[in-house]
Amino acid sequence: MKHPPSQGDLSSRLGTDHALLGHARLRRVGRWRFPVYELVSDDGVVALLGRMGWLRIFLRRGVRVELNDGARWRIRATTIAGFICPLIVDTAGGKIAVASGGTGVYRISGRDFGYSLNPGHHRWRASARWTLRHHETDVGVVGRRPLVFDASEPVHIGAVLLSFVLIRYGVPDDARPGLPTFRWR
Repeated sequence: MKHPPSQGDLSSRLGTDHALLGHARLRRVGRWRFPVYELVSDDGVVALLGRMGWLRIFLRRGVRVELNDGARWRIRATTIAGFICPLIVDTAGGKIAVASGGTGVYRISGRDFGYSLNPGHHRWRASARWTLRHHETDVGVVGRRPLVFDASEPVHIGAVLLSFVLIRYGVPDDARPGLPTFRWR
């Protein structure tokens, strides 16, 4: 008979589906060598990340991610319907999560999940708080400065990481000033 996992065991809380529940934040731990950032939850380090940056994600090899269970991912970009969009792939090139832009809303989807990332309403500047929704249910709140995530229900780590990327860099050609426009049509 299996006993339920204890609340303090991080690997059991994440499980095989890589879900995160509760508070997490992205904190800087280094400058040049891996890791540069850590995704830290209430129970400890969830993932280690390499250097982030708009050029690195959208035009280069991407950002290296190592989860505490040994899984290795990379945050990079792909083209969807003529637009460049961020995604997360595993070492075999399989898609973990992919994001796309919409009219004022971003979509984040994976094999077993789908979310929408909705900004708070500010007219002239970027929103400081964003809401992650599954259908009509708010499952998390994402803060811009500092990059924090508060989940009221289990949320896939890929969706959390793509939320941070979307809030920080957006999707090229999503009508935000200061970002280059790319069209492949």
